[in-house]
Amino acid sequence: MTISRFIQWQPNVSLYRKLGWPFACRYLFFLGGLYYAVKRADRENIFRSVESARRLEKEPGGLKELEKKIIGGILSHYYEKIFNAYESLPALTSFLRDHIAPPPLEKIDEALKRNKGVLFVTAHYGGVEYIPIFLAMHRYPLSVVFKCSTSQLQDRLHRRAEELKIKVIDPENGNTASSVLKDLRANRIVFIQCDEIEAWSPSPRETMLFLGRKIGVDRTLSLLRKRSGAEILFGIIHRFDLKTYSFFLETYPDVLSLVGTGTASPSAAILKRLEHYIRSYPHEWYQWKHFAKLEAPLSVASPMKRKETPPVLANPSLRPA
Repeated sequence: MTISRFIQWQPNVSLYRKLGWPFACRYLFFLGGLYYAVKRADRENIFRSVESARRLEKEPGGLKELEKKIIGGILSHYYEKIFNAYESLPALTSFLRDHIAPPPLEKIDEALKRNKGVLFVTAHYGGVEYIPIFLAMHRYPLSVVFKCSTSQLQDRLHRRAEELKIKVIDPENGNTASSVLKDLRANRIVFIQCDEIEAWSPSPRETMLFLGRKIGVDRTLSLLRKRSGAEILFGIIHRFDLKTYSFFLETYPDVLSLVGTGTASPSAAILKRLEHYIRSYPHEWYQWKHFAKLEAPLSVASPMKRKETPPVLANPSLRPA
């Protein structure tokens, strides 16, 4: 049983709902600690990935503390997923309105004015579960590609999407790319993640360094943009703790100016921008387990260069709500 299925196991979900959210959070963190105590191979796999990436850093100290934070970040993500699905809609939207510092939404309005649709690209980082709800709260026409590990959570999130008029694109129902293109042509915002490592379609010609490993760049985003002409926005929600979040939103020109790769494909530029956030706050990313499946790291003599200083954020903590 994976951590996702264990946390979302129906008896556990029933207990979360009966306990109330503060106690549910503590119980979920207890279950997560129990899971990683038993599934030591999963925990060690994550830590090996982190250690591999951190070898390219000038200051690799504090690794043990960082590893604890990464486990905390993973469990925070699952708490947010459960809260997102089972809290009442008025309470959920009120929470997001009060606890997320919003980005300049004018960037979305400007992107929609071109009438080509918007590819809203994000990642398995921070409070990603809240982004679709936040955008739907502001009445944006949103389509989301997602598939859950358990059928009961899938059904629950489908109902939540219906409440918010979010269109769900289920990869199990056919050609995902054609559904995405159809919605872009209808000038909708399509929410996708750039770090679905196991689903990447790597280019045989375009390669890059990602966290010190040479990869073939995933072609999905570049192909979707080429075929639709859609605008690209990159957005993530940084989690300070389970009650404090900041939403960062960047246009594609913003991304290019920050990573300094004017000739790179959209896929490579967005992934490099994501790398900046991961290097700055590695405990916010929870794809470390899948990152381990990429090929062996390259020489320490070939690190990716940073182009700017990370955004100034308060010292993140992971305390239950």
